[in-house]
Amino acid sequence: MSAPAVAANQPLSQSAITLPALAPDTAQQTEAESPADAATLAPTTAPVDQAQVECMAKVIVHEAGNQPRRGRAAVAQVIKARTQDPRFATKPCAVVRQPGQFFDVDAYNPPRDTDQWREAVAIATQVINGQGDNPVPGALFFHAVSSPMKGRTKVARIEGHVFYR
Repeated sequence: MSAPAVAANQPLSQSAITLPALAPDTAQQTEAESPADAATLAPTTAPVDQAQVECMAKVIVHEAGNQPRRGRAAVAQVIKARTQDPRFATKPCAVVRQPGQFFDVDAYNPPRDTDQWREAVAIATQVINGQGDNPVPGALFFHAVSSPMKGRTKVARIEGHVFYR
């Protein structure tokens, strides 16, 4: 199943569309995962705010595009967890745009015709809808393994990232 075509520099609309959803059992996935794992996605129809999905998907690709699926889902779960914490904004786009937190998501335009983008959109959609596994429960922060966050409690390490609360 292919995702709807979206021009590289145009935001997604805010209507409900059919998107692939993650297979429910992603917790046991290995680090040998690849874009071919997109075949394990099943179609679902979920009404979501596509602007929020796009913001989260951009972070997934930029921050964890080289990570296993579990790592990409963990990054999305951190954004979702922040929307539920009073120290952060209540919507994914506002969370990722808070100063000093991520990068300029508005200036970042990853290719939209790739398995990597389609899977990031699927992960973001599922997480925003409150579905799927959370491999990093309670995590509000993450950083590269090479740059630990002192003073934070480690929740998990997935490939090149450490997740903290």
